[in-house]
Amino acid sequence: MFGTLRSDIQRYKKKPADNTLLTAVVAAYVHPSFFGIVWYRLGRALWLRKRNPLFFLLLLINRLFYPLVRLYSGLELSPRTQIGPGLWIGHFGPTVIHADVVAGKNLTLVHGVTLGSSTFGVPCLGDNVSIGSGAKVIGGILVGDKATIAAGAVVTRDVPGGAVVGGIPAKELRKSPEDLKL
Repeated sequence: MFGTLRSDIQRYKKKPADNTLLTAVVAAYVHPSFFGIVWYRLGRALWLRKRNPLFFLLLLINRLFYPLVRLYSGLELSPRTQIGPGLWIGHFGPTVIHADVVAGKNLTLVHGVTLGSSTFGVPCLGDNVSIGSGAKVIGGILVGDKATIAAGAVVTRDVPGGAVVGGIPAKELRKSPEDLKL
């Protein structure tokens, strides 16, 4: 848990040489969503060890305080959700992530993002994915590594790695760097 949390904190550093503990304190003050990330990481660690009665009791306490954390952070994020290290949520706001979402490392979310379900499942996101303000990613789709989803986009189809998509419904705005080579 601490290694993953350290990776999350690294994403909030302004300079690589900045102190990790100081960065965490500043991030918790400046970015209320960071507190939600910390709460998620703690809950996730407890969720993975919930068969142990002590960890199960601590998980219950974690879930008991979750509504307050959700109000403070603007982040709805279940401990069932699988998100790799390096999660960065830049702004306070109604960010909703379905409990069954699977995401890779270095996920970047901005204000008002929804990663939601449909009758076809929930999204699966690769590494280094960036999702803009107000974007909705819905259904059992795959978002490839290094993909960018523009602000306000509604994504209901797979997004290839490295692509930039936007619009309602989302369409590819720019091809991946590999497709641009001559």
